[in-house]
Amino acid sequence: MEGALGLSHPCTPPSFFPSNSSSGEIHMGVYEDLGVRPVINAIGTNTRYGGSLMASEVLDIMREASQKFCLLDELHEKAGAKIAAMLDVEAAYVTASAACGLVITTAACMTGTDPDKIRQLPDTTGLKYEVIIQKRHRIAYDQAIRLTGARLIEIEDSARAPIEAMRAAINERTVAMFYLGKEINHPHSVPLHQVIEMAHAASVPVIVDAASECPPLSTLTRFSKAGVDLVIFSGGKSLSGPQSTGLLLGRKDLIKACAANGTPFATVGRPMKISREEIIAFIKALELYLARDHEADITGWKAKISYIQDRLADVPHIEMEQKVDSETYIVSKLIIHIKPDAGITGDEAIKALLDGEPRIVVGQDDAENGFTINPHNLQPGQEQIVADRCKAVLTVPG
Repeated sequence: MEGALGLSHPCTPPSFFPSNSSSGEIHMGVYEDLGVRPVINAIGTNTRYGGSLMASEVLDIMREASQKFCLLDELHEKAGAKIAAMLDVEAAYVTASAACGLVITTAACMTGTDPDKIRQLPDTTGLKYEVIIQKRHRIAYDQAIRLTGARLIEIEDSARAPIEAMRAAINERTVAMFYLGKEINHPHSVPLHQVIEMAHAASVPVIVDAASECPPLSTLTRFSKAGVDLVIFSGGKSLSGPQSTGLLLGRKDLIKACAANGTPFATVGRPMKISREEIIAFIKALELYLARDHEADITGWKAKISYIQDRLADVPHIEMEQKVDSETYIVSKLIIHIKPDAGITGDEAIKALLDGEPRIVVGQDDAENGFTINPHNLQPGQEQIVADRCKAVLTVPG
C-alpha cells in the first residue's frame, strides 16, 4: 500500500540529492546539487569557507563513534586527559569552536564550578565581571565574551605599550585579562609576560585567544608554558579536525570550570553543543597533526606561492612579495599589489576570481590595493589553476 504522498512506504521520503541512475539524472556533487558552487581555497583556514579538510582517518573514526552512545561528560573528561598527556600540559577540554571557547573560558573565570553562579549567568550580580583587553587586541569575535554578561574594559593604544594603564585598570571587579595570541610580539602590545605578572599578582587569570595561531607546532604549548591560565585554539583550522570543534588548554581547576559551563549541562555554553563523534574525531585529527612532517608542509606551501609568483612575473602593473604573518602562524603568503595604472582594482580582481570559473577565494587583508594568496588549503595542482586565473584577471586588455 502506498502512503499519502504516493511513496512505496510512508516513512521513506524521496532523496533530495539525485544519483547517477537509469533515470538519466547526473549527480554533480552535494554542493552543486543544492546550487552551491564550490571554491578553490586560496585564502587560508577561514571559517567562512570551511576551515580545513578532514583526513579520511578522521572521517572514518567519526563515523565509527557515531554508532554508539556514551556519557558525554565522562567522554569530555577522558578526552581532555588524553589530549593533556599528548601535549604535556596540565589540562585540556574539547569545545564547540574557538568562539565557544571565548564564552566558556570567560564563564569559568566568573563562576568556577559553583552551580548557583553557573545558573545565574548572564546575570553578573555579585560576581566579578570585568575583562581587561588592550584595544589592538579587540576582534569581532569578542562579542562571545560579552554573551556571558562580562564587560570588556578596553585599554587605549598609544605610541608605547600601555603597561601602566593596564595595571591601573585591575580592580575588585576584574575577572580575567584577555590577550590576542598573534599580537604577542607587536611593539605596541603589552608584553605577554608582563600581562601574566600583573594579572597573577592580583590573582586574576589570563586568557589567550590563539584560534588561528598554528603552525608552528610549538604554538600549541608555548602560551601554557609561559604561564597563561587558559588558551583557546580552533579545532577546524590548522589542526584539521571537525570545523565546529575547538581546544582549550590550561589550569586544571579552570578547565574543570570550563567543563561545568559547557555541554551537556544547562549553562551559557549549552547552545554551543559538541557531539561525541566530533570529540573523538578531534582527538584523531590532533594525533595526525602531531605526527605530520611540518617542515615538508612549510616547504610545500612556499613552493606553491613561488610557482604562482613566477607565473605572474611578466604581468605588468603589479608588484609581489612573500610574507609570513607572525611567529605564531608561519604559512608564507603571496601579496599582490596592483598599481594605480593597472586598469583594475584589488576589489575588482577579488570579485573576478570569485565570480569566474573555477571559483577562487583570495584574501585582501594584507594588500591595500590588491589581494593575498594563502596556500594553506591549496590542494595538489591547484596552484596552477590559481596562477592561470590570476594571470587572466590581472592581464587587462590594453
